[in-house]
Amino acid sequence: LSALAAAVYLTTMGPGGLRTVAGLCYQKSHYAAQQIAALNGFGVHIHGTQPTFFRDFVVRLPLSAVETNRFLWERHRIVGGYDLSADYPALGHTMLLSVTECNTREDIDRLVDALKTLAA
Repeated sequence: LSALAAAVYLTTMGPGGLRTVAGLCYQKSHYAAQQIAALNGFGVHIHGTQPTFFRDFVVRLPLSAVETNRFLWERHRIVGGYDLSADYPALGHTMLLSVTECNTREDIDRLVDALKTLAA
């Protein structure tokens, strides 16, 4: 059933559709990371000098991921990221965020504005 759904999706997208979707994921995730990294108390964990992620990236937080996710949901009805400290205690106040082609620029800006109020 999953294979059928994937085949229908790829057929609907047409030639070059998957490349377009991949490009949107890359551009939107890098935009989100750049905006979040510019906030006081936040950072984006990258290796080397250039970000090398596709759509998932690690965000350093001023509070724990649990507190951040609670704040995002209770105050803004935004589902936050995956708490990495549960599986990787050394990563402390971090979460994994994922941005896809389904996230609009308005969605990303709304998340950034909510995080901005958290840092204030």
